[in-house]
Amino acid sequence: MICAKSNAVSPQGRQRKYVALLCCLTLFLCSGVRAEGLAEADEAFDRGEFVTALELYEALANQQEPAATYRLGLMYEQGLGTDPDPMVAASWYQKAQALESPEAIGALADLHLKGVGVIQDFKEALRLNISAAEAGYAPAQYNLAVAYANGVGTFRDPVKAHMWFNIAAASGYANAAQSRDSLASVMAEAEVRRAQQRAKACMDLNLLGC
Repeated sequence: MICAKSNAVSPQGRQRKYVALLCCLTLFLCSGVRAEGLAEADEAFDRGEFVTALELYEALANQQEPAATYRLGLMYEQGLGTDPDPMVAASWYQKAQALESPEAIGALADLHLKGVGVIQDFKEALRLNISAAEAGYAPAQYNLAVAYANGVGTFRDPVKAHMWFNIAAASGYANAAQSRDSLASVMAEAEVRRAQQRAKACMDLNLLGC
């Protein structure tokens, strides 16, 4: 005898679906709470209530909220709501880096460039700026161009510098177009054309592997 296929769900299956639904709902609610908390912290910061903002950012950072973790590092670096502490700032930037915050990666690159809170390391600053630039962070794109233009942490490469100035300008960075044009004035026309072609190819590849 052929039995009809049953569509009934076992108790174990219903339990797994319930747990999965509950997890999704919890994540949704938590993300909403974090978004509200971040907005509250930003409003306190904008009002100049830095101690309150610091406390709110720290609570969110302990929940691994990337933007709050970065901003907490920024407050320790600049001494807002607390004494300046570049080593603590670097620690928070590193935590935000692990959460893939381009702003934190760029800030950490700047600390390595200046040797503040971390060991001065031009190559590490370059590596971090590349990572943040490829994530679309315009200040890192500009700083990367400056590094290639001046040969900081790498060999001087005006073509790469022009390329990244061009990309930073396209990303809306204020001084990038002026810096690009200034550099172009001392480059050969063939170099400028090559840099423009590479910038277009890089943007076509969503900035990866440039």
